[in-house]
This record gives sequence, C-alpha cells and structure tokens, in this order.
Amino acid sequence: MKKMLLYAAAVILIAAITAIFVVFAQPSNDKNIEFLKLYNWEVDKDYIEKEEIVLPKEFDDVYKNYNELQKEAGLDLEPYKGKKAVRYTYIVLNYPEAVDEPVRANVLCVDGIPVAGDIMTVSLRGFMHSLKYPQ
Repeated sequence: MKKMLLYAAAVILIAAITAIFVVFAQPSNDKNIEFLKLYNWEVDKDYIEKEEIVLPKEFDDVYKNYNELQKEAGLDLEPYKGKKAVRYTYIVLNYPEAVDEPVRANVLCVDGIPVAGDIMTVSLRGFMHSLKYPQ
C-alpha cells in the first residue's frame, strides 16, 4: 500500500512539475500578440504555425536583407546571431488594404521574448515587409 501511495505521489509531482514547465517555458500568445499590437497589428489569438530555428552566426544576404526589415521597425537581429529562436505565425485581421489571400504576421522569439517579426503573404505574387504599420 505504501508503495502505491509513493508511486501515486511521484506521478502527481511529475505531472505538476511538467505543467509548471509548460506554462512558464513557452512564450505565451499574449506576449506575441502584445508585441504585434505595439506596431498596430491585430491578429487571431492562436498561432497557425510554430517552428524552431537557429539564427546563423554569420548572416548571408537573405538574413542581411531580413535584418534590414527589422531595422525599419526599430529592431535588430544582430545580437541574436547563433541563438535558437521560435517563429510563431498568426493571421492578420487588420491589414489596411484588400489582399486576395491571408496576410500573416511572424514573430521571432528568443528565450521566450519577441525580438523580431514581419508581415507577409505566401503566394508568388505576395509580399513581405517590416512590422511597421503602413500609413
């Protein structure tokens, strides 16, 4: 009987630790949504994609160009070279002009903190621009 109680207590303790880790280790949608609101973007409350990436230690032309987009919005990826990041993608609800496809907002988080992002579509005729809201 004592063994069963110890086993049950161990299972409950492991479950509690796991739940705490899940709640505190993952960046919340709220942080990402608030980050996007700083740039006047409204998005669905749930992300549609999540991908773990590693930012290169040295930026090639693609990352140099992408970082230029970040600088337009007052951000900079330079301090995060070589770091692990997570990209969250949301559907934009308030894009200021008609577009024939869903507009997406990407947020890059390092250590659970939003540090960069972009606004884009995925078609061949699509676009990508900084988080700076169009005037």
